Amino acid sequence: MRLRLENNKVRIFAVMAAVVVAGAAVFVFRDQAARFAWRASLSGPALLLARSGAALAFEIGNYFFNGGAYDLDVAERAFKKAQRIDPELLGPRYQLARIAFLRGNFYDALRLANEEFALHPEFKRTHYLLGLIYGYSGNYEFAAREFLAFLEWDPKSWAAWNDLAWVYFARGDFVRAEEAARSGLEHNPGNSWLLLSRGTALLNLGKKKEAEEALVGAQAAARTLGADDWGRAYPGNDPALYAEGLLEMRNVIERNLALVREE
Repeated sequence: MRLRLENNKVRIFAVMAAVVVAGAAVFVFRDQAARFAWRASLSGPALLLARSGAALAFEIGNYFFNGGAYDLDVAERAFKKAQRIDPELLGPRYQLARIAFLRGNFYDALRLANEEFALHPEFKRTHYLLGLIYGYSGNYEFAAREFLAFLEWDPKSWAAWNDLAWVYFARGDFVRAEEAARSGLEHNPGNSWLLLSRGTALLNLGKKKEAEEALVGAQAAARTLGADDWGRAYPGNDPALYAEGLLEMRNVIERNLALVREE
């Protein structure tokens, strides 16, 4: 009787071990199947099958966040899944914050960006994102602080200098706006965005001759740009809007030049 009981225990243990191994095999298989589906461009099944592959979910999210396709809903689901699988992974919160920002949800964007910074203070790009969120929220003091923190890390970033100029301009500080744009041009001569910012600041300072020179330069530089160039300057935006954005930029330059040349 005792021998039979012990044999039963052995059988039960064997069954439990088999279940554990089988369960592990299922998860391995699912992740392998997810990777196969993703390589076959089947993003839906890949995202559904992925169970332990945070990196795969994050990769899928980046693909649909203008890394080859553009679908913010799919990208958001993928980033949220990556975050669930690995709550401390660098990237998902940052990308989710960018998506929230693009949708105008500044509260969630700020929360997610701050969470990312708390987890990964070494990732300095979060300063830039925080600058944008604060800037579009109207908190220009905090926005300037974040852009300056980012520029300490990457002093050659034309975009950060340009956005810093925009923040100062929005505050009505045209002197600092011009200085920021000029600082950016030292590292990025001929940059259309920085020339436009500098010309606009100079126009508001009443320095029409210098403003015209900067705006003419901006106009010449903008004529060499294509829609994809505009898109690279605004990553994460809908590619369908690239041509419209470039046209609007050229129109702004034209309008400012018309103001400069008014008698």
